[in-house]
Amino acid sequence: MRLEDLTVVVPTKNEARNIEAFLRSLHPAVRLVVVDASTDETRDLIARTRPERTHVIEDPGNIPQARQRGADAADTPWLLFTDADMVFDAGYFDAWQRLDVGDRVGAVQGAKLSADGEYATYYRLFSAGIGLLALFNVPAGTGSNMIIRREALRQAGGFDFALSANEDSHVLWKVRRAGWRVVYRKDLKVYERDHRRLKQGVLKKTLHSWTRSLMLMTGLGAERVRRSDWGYWKPKK
Repeated sequence: MRLEDLTVVVPTKNEARNIEAFLRSLHPAVRLVVVDASTDETRDLIARTRPERTHVIEDPGNIPQARQRGADAADTPWLLFTDADMVFDAGYFDAWQRLDVGDRVGAVQGAKLSADGEYATYYRLFSAGIGLLALFNVPAGTGSNMIIRREALRQAGGFDFALSANEDSHVLWKVRRAGWRVVYRKDLKVYERDHRRLKQGVLKKTLHSWTRSLMLMTGLGAERVRRSDWGYWKPKK
C-alpha cells in the first residue's frame, strides 16, 4: 500500500492539549483532513505544527457528520479515521506500506492500546476482541483506528448522522453488509491518551459500547440508539 493513497481524517473540538502529540505522530507524507468545531487554539496549533499536506475545515457538526465531511473532502482511495487524543505507533505507516489486501477488502481495523499504561489490560482485551470477531467476519472496530476504502464507504451509504456514538462500528457493519470484507491487523497500532470514559467505569463503558453496537447490527432497538447517546458524551472534567 502507498502512503499517497491514504488520507487521515480526524474530527476535533477543543483538542489543544492533545493535537500537537497527535500531529507529530503522523508520517509527513500522509495527507490530513481536520474537521474542526473548536473554540480554543486547536486550529492555531495545527497551522504551526503541521502546515504541510493538511486541510482544515471548520464545521460545528457532530462526530459522524465531521467524519463524513472529511471523507468527502479527501480524494485518496483509502481513508484513515481516527481521533485527536491518539498517537500513532512509530511503525504504523511502515506497517501500512507493507499491507497487502485483496480487491474485496473494504476496511481494515487496527489495534487501540494505552499510551501511558493506564487501563492497559482493558485496551489489550478490547483489541483482541476486535481481532477475534474479525476471524468470523464480524466488524467491531473503533473510530480511533479504522481504514476504509473510499468506494466501500460510498456503497455503504456513509456514516449515519443520527448517531452521536457508535457510528464507527455501525459504518463498518454497513461496509460488511455492502459485500466487502473487513479485516483486522494488529500491527496497525494507535495509543489512547485520554481515558476519561473508562474512568466513569470500565464495565459501564464496555456494556454501553457492545449493547448499542449489537442493537444497531441486528436492528432491534436501533431507533432507540439513534435518539440518544445514553450519556456517552459527558463534559470533559
